[in-house]
Amino acid sequence: MEKILKFIGMAIGGGFGWFVAEFHPSFPLIIIAAIFIFSDAYTAYRLDRRVHIKYPDKTSRKLAKFTSFAFSKTITVTLPKRLYLILLAFIVEHWIFIHITIPLSYIAAGAVCFEQFWSMLENEASCRDDDGESRFWRTLQKILVDKTARHFDIDRDTIRDYDRSQNMEN
Repeated sequence: MEKILKFIGMAIGGGFGWFVAEFHPSFPLIIIAAIFIFSDAYTAYRLDRRVHIKYPDKTSRKLAKFTSFAFSKTITVTLPKRLYLILLAFIVEHWIFIHITIPLSYIAAGAVCFEQFWSMLENEASCRDDDGESRFWRTLQKILVDKTARHFDIDRDTIRDYDRSQNMEN
């Protein structure tokens, strides 16, 4: 039994060593993409806090919380899919297109980073007051999708109607 466990440990170690040796050029790309993914999760949390401050009676929870469900979705769904895409691009780049220099892994990592950066901009531009915010955020609100409604599970028009009714009362 001890020899079998030793053999299994050696096989796992050898497989891990091969993986690291083969894919080590893609690790910096994976780390950068992971930083962008976690930054997007953080900006989504900040948006949740702004939504709870601006619409306290429209949200089910009293305080914005860092939920383990949302973070686990980032860890189990978003992160593996995006990193798998970068690894597949690296495999195609180095094992399929061996005579052509196309930096597919860099393109895939750039696409992932751009997607996450765009989502971060949407998160930061959403649920901002028109009066007190800078011109930059007001301009982005005209271009980007407002993600505020996602925190209520209601339509964006309902939020606009609510904002108008609050402004009329003041």
